[in-house]
Amino acid sequence: MSLSLLKLTALSLLFVGCLTGPLLGVEGLVPAFEIQKEEIRLERRAQPSSPFDKTGRKFAVLGLEAGAFEAWAYPLKLFRNFEFSFLLGSSTRLIRGQDIVRWIEVTPAATTLTFTYQSFTVRAIFITPVSEPGAMVLLSVDTVEPLTVVCSFLPVLQPMWPAGIGGQYAVWNQELSAYLISESSRRSHGLVGSPAARGISYTPAHMLSDVPNEFRIDLSEPRSLAGKYVPIYITGGKGDRAKVIETYKRLSASPQKYYEETVEHYRRMRAETLKIKTPVPELDLALEWGKISLEALLVDNPDLGTGLTAGLGMSGTSGRPGFGWFFGGDTFINSMALNSCGAAGVSRQAIAFMKQFQRDDGKMAHEISQAAGYIDWFKDYGYGYIHADTSPFFIVAVDDYFRQTGDSDFVREQYSALKKAFAWSRSTDGNADGLMDNRLAGLGGLEYGALTNITSDIYLSAVWVRSCLAMSRIARAMNDQETERQAGELHERGKQALAEKFWNQQQGAYVFAFDQENRRVDEISAMCAMALMWEQTGSERAQSTLERIHSADLTTDWGIRGLSRKSRFYEPLNYNYGAVWPFTSGWVAAAQFVHGCRQQGLNTVLALARHFFDNQLGASTELFSGSQNVWPQEGVSHQGFSSTGFIFPLVRGLLGLEADAPGRRIVFAPSFPANWPVVQIEDYRVGTGRLSLRYERSEKAAKLTAAASGLEGYTLIFAPHLEPGSRVLDARSGESKMEFQQKADQAVVTVPLTKSTTSVALALEPGVDLLPPDNTSRTGDLNRGLKIISIKATGKQIRTDLEGLAGVEYALEITGSDRVQAVKGAVREGSRLRLKMPAGEAGEFVKATIELEMR
Repeated sequence: MSLSLLKLTALSLLFVGCLTGPLLGVEGLVPAFEIQKEEIRLERRAQPSSPFDKTGRKFAVLGLEAGAFEAWAYPLKLFRNFEFSFLLGSSTRLIRGQDIVRWIEVTPAATTLTFTYQSFTVRAIFITPVSEPGAMVLLSVDTVEPLTVVCSFLPVLQPMWPAGIGGQYAVWNQELSAYLISESSRRSHGLVGSPAARGISYTPAHMLSDVPNEFRIDLSEPRSLAGKYVPIYITGGKGDRAKVIETYKRLSASPQKYYEETVEHYRRMRAETLKIKTPVPELDLALEWGKISLEALLVDNPDLGTGLTAGLGMSGTSGRPGFGWFFGGDTFINSMALNSCGAAGVSRQAIAFMKQFQRDDGKMAHEISQAAGYIDWFKDYGYGYIHADTSPFFIVAVDDYFRQTGDSDFVREQYSALKKAFAWSRSTDGNADGLMDNRLAGLGGLEYGALTNITSDIYLSAVWVRSCLAMSRIARAMNDQETERQAGELHERGKQALAEKFWNQQQGAYVFAFDQENRRVDEISAMCAMALMWEQTGSERAQSTLERIHSADLTTDWGIRGLSRKSRFYEPLNYNYGAVWPFTSGWVAAAQFVHGCRQQGLNTVLALARHFFDNQLGASTELFSGSQNVWPQEGVSHQGFSSTGFIFPLVRGLLGLEADAPGRRIVFAPSFPANWPVVQIEDYRVGTGRLSLRYERSEKAAKLTAAASGLEGYTLIFAPHLEPGSRVLDARSGESKMEFQQKADQAVVTVPLTKSTTSVALALEPGVDLLPPDNTSRTGDLNRGLKIISIKATGKQIRTDLEGLAGVEYALEITGSDRVQAVKGAVREGSRLRLKMPAGEAGEFVKATIELEMR
């Protein structure tokens, strides 16, 4: 039978049923319950091509705002292309859901799509319980005439790539009112249906049809729908079919219970982790969704255990949902954000999961398919250990976790594996220069293309040098003096090699790599940011490199390009050679704060915050074009390291929070603009305690109030970064004077946390602060915002070098305008500076300078 004839037959069955079949009225409906309007909910007009997801530990619904979705019972893909259509009364004309979707609303526990036609509104509420291998879609229906909901989908029942099974079939189970999707060995199963539905697809028991399976829900009495939901349940998994059926029955028996448990899970998670309130609500909201999006990547795989996947996105006709595998490097990178925001328990679990895949020689795994339980993943496929950075990053991640928590028991459990990873990493220094060699160790910063034929790249080298420092600290905690000594020596040697071998004096910047002939590969890349962030280079060279990065050649209004647009290798949509990654942009932001580039750092963090709201609501996309603010179609919409790219520099850069639980010390070194009056930080977790902070700033004072719990014996280093020209006159706690230091633009006060509440007040002689330009960028915009290259204060002079579009007028706000005696290069209008960029080629960036002379 031809495909067209099959489709015609299916439509005929549907329409005949519509005209002659029995109407079920209220049968199979469940009492409606309130879907909470949480304060962090996100809503907008639906963007049909933008993704959404609802995930738990064992199950994921991945869809588009148009209403189409696929379902995964890890590691099985149950079906794809599930779609809603509607029939009015006795009409035979299908109204497709994708044509009438109007709104999307997202909360941590539920995502609601609203479909509206002239005579009905249907709200599809997607809920995935945290710990069940299943999901629910609850339909809230308001209609003035009889309505039929038609649900269609393509059964798949395949494990993730590269595994595969055969013999699938789908059959309607009348008792469950659901399609059973299974296969001949009866080891893998899925169920999708509704107690209010009846199946209308008839396929052979030995194969899947070429056209979608369908079921229909007939709603003949509009008034009977008030206070009711029409439920759709989806379950699946490996193993005993009876257990899958049990799950289906549990969901259908208690939909409200599972929704409320999901709400409570996320409420508790948010309550126990870091929260902030700043003058920019977008930052506060992005932090909440960043935490949620990372936690949502934790997967309980029935064969492998519980670990952190790298990202999620619709798979379509392919066999992997985005980056829905376990990646070692992503796990270790994302653990640093989890530690920062108080989710160290997830970090601990994810790190321990990856340890089990360590190779006998000590190398850590790069990627593990979720279908590894079906196949011999490491023997038959060559991807498991392809990356070099995973092994040193394992050491960095454990050290970072230890410094945040002080959990020496966990470090002791990992110590043998840490030493093996350290020994393996060390063994890859084939030319004995103190750095790991990519040609021996594997891939580093780039995965393909012209710039992979190298000896060492700066990204891998930075991670290696950091791992040496981390190993020395861990060994000290484990009383292993010999390893501490060796790691310390390797740290100093590697740091010196990195600082010299990657430096290009002519360009005044650190470059990407050097080749086998020891020649530098003179490409300026965001990949150097980790070395700058970890202060592995001299301060002057770091500043010079950042000035090159701040140029519009690399900096856009939505993040930092991976490669300069002036490079001969630059391609704006190329994954490794020109795209903007939130991941690497976050390292740049962290480096900007470390080296006093407060304005540039805040601009980068703000750009990264906006990515939680532009594509998939509540998640940050993997990468963006280097030429305009838009994501490539193949970009994964829910990428873990993109969330980390925002959270890490927000917490450790802008907020300036750094933990040293073993040393019982906390640093609070914020880099706030001088016009931020109040910032509140709640539930910063260190060791077994927590700290809440309130920072208040007026023109001539800065005040800190710290509330500590479980932090007896800790010391707080309060070290706010202040505006140029400011000076600390006095420091007090209550009526008692305190000692303080001032280092350039930073005041430093040491505060013992001996009381539950401690306050510090700084009396200031204020300076002049140049506030970050408003570089807000909408989807589709080109790069056009004003770029601050550098701000340098010398005596009473403040020089600001800038880049902007030729001939365009920009405005900058300043604080302390009454302390400005003269302005050169701009026109002062009260607290605003207006400057017009010099003439030049249209659409190109040109340079300008503003000089302020203070009184």
